[in-house]
Parts: sequence; structure tokens; C-alpha cells
Amino acid sequence: MATEVLMPKLGLTMTEGTIEEWKFKEGDTVKKGDILFSVATDKLTNDVEAEEDGVLLKILLPEGETAPCKSVIGWIGAAGEAVPDAAGDAAPAAAPAAAAPAAAAAPAAAPAAPTAHADRPAGAYVLATPYAKKLAKEKGYDLSLIPGTGPNGTVVAKDVESFVAGPKTSPMAAKLAAELGVDVSKLDVNGRVMKADVLAAAGVGAAAPAEAAAAESNDEKPVKVNPLRRSIAANMTNSWHTSPRVTYTRPVDVTAMKELRAKLKDGLKEQGIKLTYNHILMKVVAKALTEFPDVNASFADNMLTRHKHVNMGLAVAKGDGLIVPNVKNCEEKSLAQIAKETEGLIEATRSGKVQMEDITGATFTISSLGPYGITNFSPIINQPELAILGVCDMVDTPVVRNGEIVIRPMMNLCLTADHRVIDGVMGSKFLKRICELLENPYMLLV
Repeated sequence: MATEVLMPKLGLTMTEGTIEEWKFKEGDTVKKGDILFSVATDKLTNDVEAEEDGVLLKILLPEGETAPCKSVIGWIGAAGEAVPDAAGDAAPAAAPAAAAPAAAAAPAAAPAAPTAHADRPAGAYVLATPYAKKLAKEKGYDLSLIPGTGPNGTVVAKDVESFVAGPKTSPMAAKLAAELGVDVSKLDVNGRVMKADVLAAAGVGAAAPAEAAAAESNDEKPVKVNPLRRSIAANMTNSWHTSPRVTYTRPVDVTAMKELRAKLKDGLKEQGIKLTYNHILMKVVAKALTEFPDVNASFADNMLTRHKHVNMGLAVAKGDGLIVPNVKNCEEKSLAQIAKETEGLIEATRSGKVQMEDITGATFTISSLGPYGITNFSPIINQPELAILGVCDMVDTPVVRNGEIVIRPMMNLCLTADHRVIDGVMGSKFLKRICELLENPYMLLV
């Protein structure tokens, strides 16, 4: 008997996954333990092994598509074994089969205008199997118009295949037609029925704005973003609504920091360690955080938790998003240890091999846009942390030193802090301390 291939649940917070790549094609023989497919969650990509020997009979969820955890995404069984298109497709088909003769006997006529299924409120989420969604997309059908015969009204593949579509209608027009009770089949329209046509037929704003009609008539269709971007969107929205934030900007003379790196980088390079300015910043900020425990903390339910160690996060670009791995116990580690561990985390992040423990538990984050020429910005706090440090570009700048104008490499540091805990005085003092250590890094030895 064929066995279901399920979307795995790879963590407590995982609710859905996206197929990044199927490693086998339909009809291929797979063995237990083979990497069957890779699945992308909100931050990580994981390889999933086949749980038994057999033939990959059916792939229900194509690459790039998303499904809830524990949903059926494929079948494995004996060669030639028949399987349903999806879990919901196993529902009894007696009713549709019985109705087939009547449908065949009906006289040929223009199909009635499709409206949202009577049992489905306008705008409601449509329950549908992954394969049914795929078929509907290929045929250009609006799922909300298709009656579902599966469990709880789920639209299954046979519902899509037996659906008779009416005149070509834009999704917005179909939705409005259902809400306003407009029969689009009776509209005298050349080509596709658009929003303006439905509004005019309903007597609502007979002359829809030209801009709306133009926008709907073009080919600019929205696309679903990847899991990483969805996670970033949710986390940033949560942070924006959680933390009353203030950003403090302070310039720092990085002459001493550049000299320190110049003196150390060759010696560390011989040990196979690459030293960057970010590593020095991480060491300096970790030192400052030990002196300001309320900054290295989190706040929830009117309770402040001061963290024992500094787990320093560094925002790393991956594709079109950011992931923040963190160096644990950063305050206890040498500059060489920080550099080596950080570079390993960056490589793992960009190659998709970073582990969940590496991207959780951060207590403070550094985000650097200096390499992109940015001289000022307001980073958003990485919840549940209370602050984040934005690092800007180093710019040779005329400054006054001992009554004379000289050129110094200056860099802006931008601290965004949660004002529920970190008020202006504390935030300013913390940022001042970072600048003191950067301008005289030998103080790290004291």
C-alpha cells in the first residue's frame, strides 16, 4: 500500500514549509535514508530523508510551493500502484459521479456566471489540496468559485477538473461580482471582465478611476514571497509595534581601530583567522554591555531579565533577506576566538547550513551597512532584545584636533534602543562608552 510523504514539522514554531527542491522525479526508485527533498522554513533549509524503500509515485507539492506541516505532499509505494491526487481526494466520489448523467443531459448553453461558492463567505480562506491549487493555477481558475467535495468542503483535484468556468474574469472582478450579486455572463464586455465592468453593472461608481483599470489590465501580478521574507516581515512588524524606540547617532574616530586591525591581521592570518572591523566592534560592544546590564536584557510582562552572558548577533545577508547568527558568551572570548567563530557562522548562514541554536538566543545585535556606503540609518530592534547597533561607513572627514583641522576616518554609530527600559541618558552613556573603547582599544586590557 502506498505511503504518504508528509511535510515535516522541524521545530516547535514551524507551521508550514516550502519545497525548495525534490531530489527525485516521479517514477524514480528511492531507498530509506535517501535525501528525498529539501524544505525551507522561515530561516533554515533542511534535507528530508525518505522513510521507506519504494517508488516516488506522485509529487503533490511542486518546488516553490508551500504547505502546512503534516500535510500530504507526495506518495511512495510499489511501481504502478495507484494513489489519490492528495489526501482530500480520497473523499467519496459517489455524489459527483451520480450527478454526471444529469450534467451530460443538460442542453448546451452559455455557462452561468461563477460566483463565490454559496457555502463560502466572500473573502474567506479556501481549503484546497496542494494539487488542486496547482491545477487551478494552471487553468487560471479562482479557487473561491469552485465548490469543494472533500472533507469540510475542501477543494480537491477532481473539483477543479470538473469545474466549468464562465467568462474570463479578473480575481478582483470575480470577488466584487460575488459581493454585489452581478451576473458577469450577462455583461456585454469584449475580452476579460474587469473591476470597472462589475462596478458599472452594479451602479456603483459607473466610471471607475482610469488608474485602477489600467493597473488591473497589465501583467503585474503579485507573487508569494519566500519563507525567509515572510518571517522577516512578521518579525519587523512585531518589533515596530512592540518597542517604543529611539535612535541615537554618534560619530567616532576610528583611527585607533584601524591601526589595531593593521597590527593584528597579518599575525592572525598566519593562524588561518580573518580579522575584520566587525570582530573588533563585537569585542568592544560585548565589553560595554557587561557594564550596562539593562541593555543586555529583555523585557516582557513588566519583568526585566538581565542576561548573564552576551550573545552577540551579527546581521548576515542571505539571498534577499537577513539572518542573525550569534556568538555565544562573547564577553568571555578573545578577539581571535570571536573572529574565527563569527566567520564560521557567516559561512554556514550563507550556505544554508547554520543550525537553529546558532540563530536563537541572541541578547544584542550589530547591523553593518558600512560596506554599502551608508552613513546614517535607524536599525529595527531584533526582538526580544532591547537594542541594536547600526554601523556606518568610514569616511575621511575634516575635524578639529588640538586647535588644528586634520583629516580623520570618522564613522557614525546608530543605536536604536527600546525606551521602555533604555531612556535617553542610559542609551547615550552606553553609546559613549562604545566610542571610548573604539578610540582607545587598549582599554580592553584594563
